[in-house]
Amino acid sequence: RGKIIAVMVALALAWCGFGALTAQRAQSDTGATQVTSYIVRPGDTLWSYASAITPAGHDVSETVDELIALNNLESGSLQAGQRIIVPVE
Repeated sequence: RGKIIAVMVALALAWCGFGALTAQRAQSDTGATQVTSYIVRPGDTLWSYASAITPAGHDVSETVDELIALNNLESGSLQAGQRIIVPVE
Protein backbone atom coordinates (compact mmCIF):
# COMPACT_ATOMS: atom_id res chain seq x y z
CA ARG A 1 0.00 0.00 0.00
CA GLY A 2 2.91 2.35 0.73
CA LYS A 3 4.25 1.87 -2.80
CA ILE A 4 0.88 2.81 -4.28
CA ILE A 5 0.81 6.00 -2.24
CA ALA A 6 4.40 6.80 -3.25
CA VAL A 7 3.54 6.29 -6.92
CA MET A 8 0.45 8.49 -6.59
CA VAL A 9 2.49 11.25 -4.91
CA ALA A 10 5.17 11.00 -7.61
CA LEU A 11 2.57 11.23 -10.34
CA ALA A 12 0.89 14.17 -8.60
CA LEU A 13 4.24 15.99 -8.46
CA ALA A 14 4.83 15.23 -12.12
CA TRP A 15 1.34 16.49 -12.87
CA CYS A 16 2.11 19.77 -11.07
CA GLY A 17 5.13 20.63 -13.14
CA PHE A 18 8.00 18.19 -12.73
CA GLY A 19 7.15 16.50 -16.05
CA ALA A 20 6.55 17.96 -19.47
CA LEU A 21 3.01 19.29 -19.36
CA THR A 22 2.32 19.68 -23.03
CA ALA A 23 -1.36 19.19 -23.82
CA GLN A 24 -2.07 17.56 -27.15
CA ARG A 25 -5.04 16.07 -28.96
CA ALA A 26 -5.16 12.44 -30.14
CA GLN A 27 -7.85 10.75 -32.19
CA SER A 28 -9.56 7.60 -30.95
CA ASP A 29 -12.47 5.56 -32.29
CA THR A 30 -14.93 7.58 -30.18
CA GLY A 31 -13.54 11.01 -31.03
CA ALA A 32 -10.86 13.32 -29.65
CA THR A 33 -9.17 12.35 -26.40
CA GLN A 34 -7.26 14.91 -24.34
CA VAL A 35 -3.73 13.76 -23.53
CA THR A 36 -0.70 15.15 -21.76
CA SER A 37 2.95 14.23 -22.26
CA TYR A 38 5.42 13.27 -19.58
CA ILE A 39 9.17 12.89 -19.52
CA VAL A 40 9.85 9.49 -17.93
CA ARG A 41 11.87 9.70 -14.73
CA PRO A 42 14.08 6.95 -13.30
CA GLY A 43 11.90 4.25 -11.76
CA ASP A 44 8.73 5.21 -13.66
CA THR A 45 6.83 2.31 -15.25
CA LEU A 46 3.89 2.04 -17.61
CA TRP A 47 2.11 0.19 -14.80
CA SER A 48 2.48 3.22 -12.48
CA TYR A 49 1.09 5.58 -15.11
CA ALA A 50 -1.71 3.15 -15.99
CA SER A 51 -2.72 2.49 -12.39
CA ALA A 52 -2.97 6.23 -11.76
CA ILE A 53 -5.49 6.72 -14.60
CA THR A 54 -7.43 3.44 -14.53
CA PRO A 55 -10.88 3.82 -12.96
CA ALA A 56 -11.59 1.68 -9.89
CA GLY A 57 -12.81 -1.77 -10.82
CA HIS A 58 -11.18 -1.73 -14.27
CA ASP A 59 -8.21 -3.81 -15.43
CA VAL A 60 -4.91 -1.91 -15.19
CA SER A 61 -3.30 -4.30 -17.69
CA GLU A 62 -5.78 -3.13 -20.35
CA THR A 63 -4.71 0.46 -19.70
CA VAL A 64 -1.06 -0.61 -20.01
CA ASP A 65 -1.89 -2.12 -23.42
CA GLU A 66 -3.62 1.14 -24.42
CA LEU A 67 -0.56 3.18 -23.38
CA ILE A 68 1.70 0.85 -25.40
CA ALA A 69 -0.51 1.35 -28.47
CA LEU A 70 -0.92 5.11 -27.94
CA ASN A 71 2.85 5.58 -27.71
CA ASN A 72 3.73 3.06 -30.47
CA LEU A 73 5.93 1.12 -28.05
CA GLU A 74 7.30 -2.32 -28.88
CA SER A 75 7.25 -3.36 -25.22
CA GLY A 76 6.15 -2.10 -21.83
CA SER A 77 9.64 -0.93 -20.90
CA LEU A 78 10.35 2.78 -20.44
CA GLN A 79 13.66 4.62 -20.41
CA ALA A 80 14.40 7.67 -18.25
CA GLY A 81 14.18 10.77 -20.45
CA GLN A 82 11.69 9.17 -22.85
CA ARG A 83 8.55 11.20 -23.64
CA ILE A 84 5.22 9.40 -23.39
CA ILE A 85 1.65 10.58 -23.78
CA VAL A 86 -1.06 9.67 -21.30
CA PRO A 87 -4.82 10.25 -21.64
CA VAL A 88 -6.36 12.88 -19.37
CA GLU A 89 -9.95 11.80 -18.86
